[in-house]
Amino acid sequence: MKKLLYLFSCIGLLLSSCEEDRLSSADRNVVSDDGSIPFEELLLFVNVKTTDSTYLVVQSIDSVSIYINEFYWTKINSVSLDTAKVLKQVDGNKFLSKNKVNYLIIANQDIEQPDFDIAGDFAQYLNAAYELKPGEYACLIESFQVTFNDSTSKTYYPLEYTTFKVEQNTRSAFVGEIELKID
Repeated sequence: MKKLLYLFSCIGLLLSSCEEDRLSSADRNVVSDDGSIPFEELLLFVNVKTTDSTYLVVQSIDSVSIYINEFYWTKINSVSLDTAKVLKQVDGNKFLSKNKVNYLIIANQDIEQPDFDIAGDFAQYLNAAYELKPGEYACLIESFQVTFNDSTSKTYYPLEYTTFKVEQNTRSAFVGEIELKID
């Protein structure tokens, strides 16, 4: 009887020491020996220039729609800026500055991630990814939104293009500085 109890205790300890795999199928990486680094994000500076050659001062540029070549990349907000430290003047419901104000955008590709119940769901996820291989690309800022001092918002459609280059084995690419003009 003692041997049976000892045997069940050992089996119980063995089973309790086994740890469950906490990585979902989406978090697992495909093992490869090529040593390449997957491309993940675009970095760009955006500034908003008015018709009187001043720059708009807001906390962030919102809902920036970015396309790479002809493919949708993401809709994202810029990194928030502390406007209290910017020399500015009030003009109606907005702040303006004579100095250029750049807003940083770090844009990861925005693809819808389905629940991976079957292999077809995972294939759909992989097909939605637009891989940027080394080479030249065009970046389009289709639209963006700003919120003014009186909490009103306005969406602008500048349709502004710039080119950038993706290097081999880089995680990100600097698109550059894009000046968006508004009225």
